[in-house]
Amino acid sequence: MKKSLLIVTVVLITTCLFAQDKPSFFQSQILGKGKNQFPLQLSFDAYPFLFLSNGGGGSIGLEFGNWQVGAIGFSVAPPDYIKITFFQNANDIKVSRNNAVEVFANYYLRKDRKGIYTGIMGGPEWFMLEDKISGAKETIVKSYVVPRMGIRVFPFKKIFYADASFGWSFNVSGKETETLGQTNFNASAGGFIYFLQVGARFDLK
Repeated sequence: MKKSLLIVTVVLITTCLFAQDKPSFFQSQILGKGKNQFPLQLSFDAYPFLFLSNGGGGSIGLEFGNWQVGAIGFSVAPPDYIKITFFQNANDIKVSRNNAVEVFANYYLRKDRKGIYTGIMGGPEWFMLEDKISGAKETIVKSYVVPRMGIRVFPFKKIFYADASFGWSFNVSGKETETLGQTNFNASAGGFIYFLQVGARFDLK
């Protein structure tokens, strides 16, 4: 009996020691434990759904350590949810175009800059507006800051990736009442927004 108990104890201790040496799924896949630090890289990506809305856009980024920083630009004939998200009392306003130039920074949990990240982006956006009643047109500029969270995956292991993220857009340029033609409206405080990108990255070293 004592001999059996001793054998079971040795097996349990050995199993626990090996389990401690081997990273868990969370440690290896989410936190990237055991992953090598990736070199300096350059990344390019595009927003595919913008091209379906008579527009286009994407970003360019520099990657180092756990960080990715860069700039974003886009132009799109926005869907209705953009007007609903960014404007109030605007039933008689048509948003014919939405352009933007923004900067961003993402911090990845993994040293190979794959998987989950948190980030922030922001900058000015130009909205081309038209009053449906009078036909009057105007372009207004609003600035936003967007904290976000996302995930980046590499289906082909190395170069090409897909990136999905979501965040909350904060209007930092005011919500004062605007008048265009015969319509008074307001920019909203901001709202929920999401992104989908496809891209590629390349070593610089």
